[in-house]
Amino acid sequence: MVPQVVIRVLVLLSLGVFSRSFDFRDLGLSSEEEINGDRLAECVFDKQVRELGAVWVPDLGPPIGVLPCMRCKCVPYHKKRRIVARVQCSSIKDQCPVPSCDEPIVLPGRCCKTCPGDISPDASQDVVPQPIVELDEKSGKHFAALLTGRSALAIKNEFSKPISPMNKNNVVATGRFSVHRRNLYYSFYISENAARPQSLQFLDQQGNILEEFTLSHTGGFVNSLYQNASRKVCGVWRRLAKDYRKLLKQEKMFAVLVWGVKDQAEFTLSGQILKNGALPTELLSALLEPAPGSDSLSMTGAGGTAIVSISTSVTPSINVAIIFNGLFMPAEVANIPINITLSMDERKQIVLQETVQVSKPATDINVVNVSSSITQAHLRYLTRGRIIISVTSVSKPDALKLSGNVITKASCEMFQTTLSSAANTPNPDGVSGMAWLYLNNVGSLIYNIQIDKLPPKENPPIITLIDTSSKKKTELEDLTPYFHGDGWANGTLDKLTPRVLEPLYSGDLAINVATTSDNSLIKGKLISKPVDEARDAAAPVLLKREYTNLSTGTVGLAWISVDNDCHLHYDISMTGIGQGRKMELWLELYPMIAPGAPYINKQLDAFEGNSVEGSPVEVLTDDELNRLENGVSFLKVKDERSKMALLIATVTKVSIPPPCRPYSSPDFSLISQHDIIPIISTGECFFEEKFYKNEEIWVSAKNPCQMCYCQDGSAKCDFMTCPASNCTEGKQITITGECCPLCVNNSIPVREYNGQKCTLSGKSYLPGTRFHPFLIPFGFDKCTECYCDPDSYQIRCSRLNDNEKHCCPNCNKKTFDINDPLSDDFVSREVSDYSVKDHGSEYQKKKENIAAKILEEGGCKNPSNPKKPFANGAEYHPYIDSLGEYKCVTCKCQNGTPKCSRQHCDLPTCKKIQDIKRKKEKVNLSDFCCSSKDCRKLRHKKKHALTS
Repeated sequence: MVPQVVIRVLVLLSLGVFSRSFDFRDLGLSSEEEINGDRLAECVFDKQVRELGAVWVPDLGPPIGVLPCMRCKCVPYHKKRRIVARVQCSSIKDQCPVPSCDEPIVLPGRCCKTCPGDISPDASQDVVPQPIVELDEKSGKHFAALLTGRSALAIKNEFSKPISPMNKNNVVATGRFSVHRRNLYYSFYISENAARPQSLQFLDQQGNILEEFTLSHTGGFVNSLYQNASRKVCGVWRRLAKDYRKLLKQEKMFAVLVWGVKDQAEFTLSGQILKNGALPTELLSALLEPAPGSDSLSMTGAGGTAIVSISTSVTPSINVAIIFNGLFMPAEVANIPINITLSMDERKQIVLQETVQVSKPATDINVVNVSSSITQAHLRYLTRGRIIISVTSVSKPDALKLSGNVITKASCEMFQTTLSSAANTPNPDGVSGMAWLYLNNVGSLIYNIQIDKLPPKENPPIITLIDTSSKKKTELEDLTPYFHGDGWANGTLDKLTPRVLEPLYSGDLAINVATTSDNSLIKGKLISKPVDEARDAAAPVLLKREYTNLSTGTVGLAWISVDNDCHLHYDISMTGIGQGRKMELWLELYPMIAPGAPYINKQLDAFEGNSVEGSPVEVLTDDELNRLENGVSFLKVKDERSKMALLIATVTKVSIPPPCRPYSSPDFSLISQHDIIPIISTGECFFEEKFYKNEEIWVSAKNPCQMCYCQDGSAKCDFMTCPASNCTEGKQITITGECCPLCVNNSIPVREYNGQKCTLSGKSYLPGTRFHPFLIPFGFDKCTECYCDPDSYQIRCSRLNDNEKHCCPNCNKKTFDINDPLSDDFVSREVSDYSVKDHGSEYQKKKENIAAKILEEGGCKNPSNPKKPFANGAEYHPYIDSLGEYKCVTCKCQNGTPKCSRQHCDLPTCKKIQDIKRKKEKVNLSDFCCSSKDCRKLRHKKKHALTS
């Protein structure tokens, strides 16, 4: 929400009270804290994210609405070495021209007055559209960087002077960058002898920090299965501003990796982000470090990277683009030769050797290219990481040398697909599935395939990888041996060949699932996706068809994750949903699956098409984080109009990063059936594997003598002692599900039970049952005995004669009927105009007429005395013989129906009770709605909170 002080100022600006432009620092608000959160390069205004340079008309919502005479802009300003975004708003009234007629008008949604027929001069100042896809992305979306200690950018650490300006371990890194839908995805390979960097910074040529990202926690920990398996550093810069995209295209942006802690950086590696024509076809990469035996002093800070492309056509070939530095002597200034060698790591067999010239050697960046034909055998060795690239100086080949193994492509990529049946293909069982694959640090292909609703007769299926680049659809690998009976196929392909790797990256590799009766039951083509916040989760979940009118080929794949700032991220891909349907994405979060479990319902997005990704601006609450990690959630794709669920996925055990773990809610997965725990956020109570609403009363499913009620998330229970019975010997029977035995004697006519019962306080009683009533908050009232009349099915209660001073301080009589009193001696406190001692027929008739009139006008029956009902709208406390006026419960008569609610116990009330007791005065707990047990719990809870 927009802060109230911001709303007031914007309204004053729109009214012309202020004539100047206005930014939020003038309000005493920090742009980062109040508007922008932790992000530097974007603004957040009323839960909408705006990139630098964005202009919009502010909408303050009800009751103010849109301010057409105001324009807000996300502008940059310098804060030390950082460029931070801020929101700046100004009035455009002073830009309105003088009208050309005597009676100008203001068009709807416009600010300036205009004459009929004229175009409003502020029409072009509407919200600046923020396009989803840039037209020039296809031609310039791939970039690379070599990060070494010899970057042209002079890094001045803002926090303090580095411990050591030297990179003692000669750590080198290489980066890959791609732009997609205004997002900049980044990936890094780093030397194996280096720990994971603490942060990543993007800088301009002047050294200003444009954006910064945290890459690891204390000790280099990163909560990512993919990044740990591939040894890559992955992430995304969301909503890259237009000005920054321009810097990127002009090669005026630098990437900086920082090691150490925020207050004391140990060392940094930096590099210019460059375009290279070989990047779109890159299949493999190499990180080049100072070779063993080279001159460590001369090679300090030197390094290189290789971009490797291959072709498996009739004549296999290889192309290598190398970016490097550190191989030139000070006197070598022009046309210097460099040796490029590709060799086998074990046999030292030369695969390719070529000498190229560098026309103008540079300290930081040099680029060379080599191409050559290659044998099929060498291609296999290449894809298995057994080829070494060496770049050496011709003048000093032993002292100045870089080398490194050809490894998996440096980009962070996940390959995924949904598995579904083709259109108009029979699939009566609704079989569907999903698959996701990735390459680890040694080049092995890790695959995970899930198949749902596969008939037992078709188990196991035949799962294969196929190349769809030709009509033949060549089968490449058989994954059937790795299929388990639970519907999963998980495994690793260690020895990849070029014929698998090339279609994998080109988008021509597919997974086919066949059975004995169908050679292609379900299938899907693998699509490359950059690893981002959502796809950095351990695994996706399968969105299963819920709406049966959809085709059996409808299925989805969903990634869900939580980042270090406690934001939820989602990425959804679907097949068979159809075009033109408007949908909504919802997340239902439950603490656990149990009857009546309270859930949090969050709408994540509204969209059209077969995919949606995003992240809500709001951070997740502690309760939501706990339910994602320990509870059960349901991700639902709903039809926007009918709100019907189309696809549903079950989400469990979402990994929560350490910065988001301050919550102390219980782990629901560890709750036993006997535990009674509070659901603090909603007030519900969990008891015997079921949830109950606040103030609800229930009978234990395991013990009919135990009754409970829910008070602010805590279940309060009591056990009933059955009243003493004077039943004739042999006439007392015990019925399953009943607490107290039933007396069947001559006074109760023996007849066939028709299922009718008496009901009191949420519990039903068989005809003839005697019991003590259950009263909130004290439990069973052992001073009162009730009886279910088998003739009228009404409950009649009476006070016990023993110890009347203790049991019944407010009694006016010894017997009453909750539904139909036997006498008129009970005094109701709601009707006091007539004396109950007048038993004349005239009075009785008048009294009955008054009662009937009250009921006709929407009054409520008085359970204590039907002849004195409560008027419509009247508020009252129910009157209980043993307690008098029951002030813990307040009822209001609403059109013939009493609506009752219970007052709650609190510490101030407990203090009043304690003070009365200290004065040795008599305490009537019913006047305070607190039992001694309640007060003890509240004091204990307060003491525990203070200790914490």
